[in-house]
Amino acid sequence: MHYRRFIFLMQPIFIACFTFACRPAIAQFITPAASTQFDLADGVELDRAEGTAPAQLERVKAFLADRKWDEAVDTLCRLMENSEGKLLGVTENRFVGLREYCQMQLASLPPEALKLYRSRVDPGTRKWYEDGVANHDPRLLKKVVDEAFAGSWGDDALLALGDMALESGNYTAARWYWERIIPHPPPAGQPSTWSGYPDSDIDLAAVRARLVLASILEGSPAKARDELDQFTRMHGEARGRLGGLEVKYAEALATLLSESASWPAAPQNFDWPTFAGSPARNALAPQKSDVGGVAWRVPLPEVATQLSLGATAGLSSSAEITVGQAGHQPQVGRATHLPLSYHPAIVGDLVLISTAREVLALRLSTGKPAWGRTSAVIFRDQLAGATAGLSSSAADINLPPGTLGTPRFTLTVFGDKLYAHIGSGVTSLPQGQSADIRPGYLVCLDLAAEGRLLWKIAPEEGWAFDGSPLADSAGVYVAMRRIDIRPRAYAACFDAQSGRLRWRQFVASAETPARGMMHQITHNLLTLAGDSIYFNTNLGAVAAINIDDGRLQWVSLYPRRRHGDLASPAAHWQRDLNPCLYHEGTLYVAPADSPRIFAIDAQSGMILWQTGEQTEYALDLLGATDDYLIAGGNKLYWIGLKDEDRGRIKHIWPEGNDKPGFGRGIIAGGCILWPTREQILVFDLKTAQPRKTIDLLPRDARGGNLLATNLGLLIATDNELIALGKTANPSREKRQEIAKVK
Repeated sequence: MHYRRFIFLMQPIFIACFTFACRPAIAQFITPAASTQFDLADGVELDRAEGTAPAQLERVKAFLADRKWDEAVDTLCRLMENSEGKLLGVTENRFVGLREYCQMQLASLPPEALKLYRSRVDPGTRKWYEDGVANHDPRLLKKVVDEAFAGSWGDDALLALGDMALESGNYTAARWYWERIIPHPPPAGQPSTWSGYPDSDIDLAAVRARLVLASILEGSPAKARDELDQFTRMHGEARGRLGGLEVKYAEALATLLSESASWPAAPQNFDWPTFAGSPARNALAPQKSDVGGVAWRVPLPEVATQLSLGATAGLSSSAEITVGQAGHQPQVGRATHLPLSYHPAIVGDLVLISTAREVLALRLSTGKPAWGRTSAVIFRDQLAGATAGLSSSAADINLPPGTLGTPRFTLTVFGDKLYAHIGSGVTSLPQGQSADIRPGYLVCLDLAAEGRLLWKIAPEEGWAFDGSPLADSAGVYVAMRRIDIRPRAYAACFDAQSGRLRWRQFVASAETPARGMMHQITHNLLTLAGDSIYFNTNLGAVAAINIDDGRLQWVSLYPRRRHGDLASPAAHWQRDLNPCLYHEGTLYVAPADSPRIFAIDAQSGMILWQTGEQTEYALDLLGATDDYLIAGGNKLYWIGLKDEDRGRIKHIWPEGNDKPGFGRGIIAGGCILWPTREQILVFDLKTAQPRKTIDLLPRDARGGNLLATNLGLLIATDNELIALGKTANPSREKRQEIAKVK
């Protein structure tokens, strides 16, 4: 539809903005001429292997049936060399890279064919393996796994990689390597859909003992206990080396598990270096303290949006659908016209927060600008000019009329480097429109040098950065979009030192409610665990991507909700900060285009379970424990994770039609802190029982996005950052006085 025609159709809504801005409902403003119904096209586009690849795989089957081992191995090896990142379906909704698929076929070859394959690859891979072990070089060992997984040295390389990961404290990666050694045969008559080593001669008791050890060391006693029980049933008498000693595995692990209960607790770390507290998006804050009054408060730029269609009262995480004039207008259906866009980071005594134009650094202890500066601003966009550091214009992006979505501001700190997305969050344009706003860009700031700019990256024409990055010592990982009628989602990696592009990988494309007729703002965040990044595209697909080269490991499709109404959207469309949550080998995903929550095996991409549609009001995944996945939003959910309770809603608060949630809560010290507009409600994490209520109005505060600190709580409201201090502990004399009174 031509853009001017779209504006003409929406004109009755624009007029209503000025007449009825204070009314709580919005459907009454929609006229028949301005239909807001949408019906998304079916199908998710992937980079599937087409052309000759499927035919070649059929030829492999024929060669194997005729016992033509040479021809079968040759064909699979050629396909691997020319895979070019293409995907092939192993089930109707799960896809793996063509290279990975060929590895599966090689691993499942008959013994005679497998022996032939190994005779070809073993000489070279043996040297890679031996040099990798001798030099403690994981790159050579990964080369064995990536290029000759089914060769004779594949299982040895996996074992060594797992041991190296364990030594470095990367328990997630260690598990990934070790579990691929253990055979996982498919059901009878079913093809193999999992790349496991075919015939390892490594003692599987030694491998499974390592898995129990990893659970003990990472501080997961419940999981370790379950694994140890299973290990004892399978390998109760097995012996081997553990900790440099020859031991009976079950006894040694039981002793270690018992001793771990008395190990000194890890020092409490209140750092919150990225959205949801960690790259896995599953941080649990340390023990909370009783909250006192306001210690300090700092104003933040107002992120005023245009009139929002479908914005329901109390939806702190809503992806608001904006249609309005060039000026900012109040939203209908909300008590405030300002969204909760801010998600700060905490590192030591620094509170770091980004806006559309600036990055600010404050002292947590005082709320004053860091490093003795007169302003909290450590980076300012050039277009912001000489604007004061905390002015409202610092968040003003001048969104075009008819913009779907709301700006969100997140950032990441790794080491002494800060990474943020600055500028416009628009990632899609109306059909036929040229880029009429400057796209957002990434910055890297050196906190060791008081925020000095190290590099700045702007996307190429036709591209947009989709949210803020994650980082490790080698790379900076960020979602990107290729601007098109059907948005095309990519993941990209930039060099951490120079900002140079290392790789960019297409993941999926699908139609969104914008349908090529509106500008759209998105803020998709990646998840990092082990050697993989995980991407919830909100386009019907979740993907796992290798951090070294950007190779797709798997893509899993889920059923999308394709129908809706922009004037009254279903609550799940308001999930806009919803990265995958990683917990002990499982991804938990709450896509915007589905009312359900999905559990996906992080190694294979298999959907393990899904909730019913009653979770559509769950907008935020707050964290996962051994027993529960906690989801917030309008309501608070405890979703079972154990045995027969998996995927079932065990508790919900409140029951009934009330939806008081307002802001993103946190899990801290065995409690859930969940904000409403006027209170913070505290629940017991295990029992779901209310523990206490923190009233905000008497403290001259209000609800917003929460962060726990070693000094109390931070609340990021729509236009203010509020620090609530701890309640002072009474002195010994005062406690004695209180005791006498009682």
